[in-house]
Amino acid sequence: LDSRLARARSFDFSIDRAPTDRSRSGSMARSHSLLLPLAALVFLGQRAFIAPRTPGLRSSDARHLVALRAGGNSVSTGLTWPSPEAEAKLREVDGIKLYPTHAWTDQMKPIVPAFKDIGATPVVIGVAADSGCGKSTFLRRILGALGTEVSSGHTAIGDMMTVVCLDDYHTNDRAGRKATGLTALDARENDFALMGAQIEALKNGQAVYKPIYNHDSGFKDPPELLQPNKVMVFEGLHPIYDEKARSQLDLGIYIDIVNDVKFAWKVQRDVQERGWTEQQVRDDINKRLPDFSKYVDPQKANADVILRYEPSDQGLPYLKVKLIQKKGGAFPMIKLKKDLTLKGSKPGATLKMYDQDWYGNDVTVVEMDGEIDMDNMEAQLKMIEENMEGLNAKSKGELTEAMLKLKSSPGSQNGTGL
Repeated sequence: LDSRLARARSFDFSIDRAPTDRSRSGSMARSHSLLLPLAALVFLGQRAFIAPRTPGLRSSDARHLVALRAGGNSVSTGLTWPSPEAEAKLREVDGIKLYPTHAWTDQMKPIVPAFKDIGATPVVIGVAADSGCGKSTFLRRILGALGTEVSSGHTAIGDMMTVVCLDDYHTNDRAGRKATGLTALDARENDFALMGAQIEALKNGQAVYKPIYNHDSGFKDPPELLQPNKVMVFEGLHPIYDEKARSQLDLGIYIDIVNDVKFAWKVQRDVQERGWTEQQVRDDINKRLPDFSKYVDPQKANADVILRYEPSDQGLPYLKVKLIQKKGGAFPMIKLKKDLTLKGSKPGATLKMYDQDWYGNDVTVVEMDGEIDMDNMEAQLKMIEENMEGLNAKSKGELTEAMLKLKSSPGSQNGTGL
């Protein structure tokens, strides 16, 4: 892992996003050795939150990091759940209901033996956030750090890490949701029973036939065979929502972007890429807000670590970024020895650490407000790194060196980069 991380740091990965409609995706002890480097993995992935496109990627690198989606001939099942037509085709295997809207083929089983024993219990990580907040792009950066050879297909699979988009567990396709009048954020539009059972099976070393939601066509394609991997990441709207799925996670991460920042980011994306007006972006966010507040946002109370992006005390476009770490949680704690103030350019930056209550949980927060002086970047990064505890670095200056290699990447000047 260390050698792969070192190799990954030498590349500047970027992702071109495929067109989607996603609001535009005993074992603990054995797992601990893989969880320790996750702080480094989060660092490797941070720039992908801010800029899905980063200059400098060679075409030979890009073919391993494409945004994999279902392809080929995609055909609607013509079914909506619930309906008499769908209920007539419902079957059950080993206590698991197989909704026909998932496009199951005859005799297909949801859980089957794996091709081989991977030799250890998989590390299972959940990453939750609203649509359009950079989950998929962020995780493909981590995928590149752990193994750049990605097999072709709907789900991104590296040589030691698999990233599963939980949109695949939407019960209905796009047309079906129009018929029910429910959004994809609504818990009633998601098959949590199947999701929980299959996450548990993969953690136990079994293979599964996982549903596919085709973002290009809006249909549910026939399920794909998915094998267990050393690290299994489940990203989407609800990885921490359901108790069965949540109980299988070794680590839960929540990306918490407050509405003002989310609006600014979505305006930048949707106005440029989709031709929307700012009012259309705001209407879209407001339309989703009730279901987001009811079904998605409460998950941050149960996450081990939260990445929270707020407007700076000096106002947007500057940011205040918080790393909120649950005490006693699975995330390796990062701390500051003392508060810091960095000057030299507007707006400057302040770093501080404090304890607080977070939805009934005791947490330690490391906060950065503002931006470092990019003309004095190396010196200021060294000050920050020397003031940090818990980085688990292999050598002195490793964080500074890694940040300098990506100096031109958006986000390197603020807390999202750090």
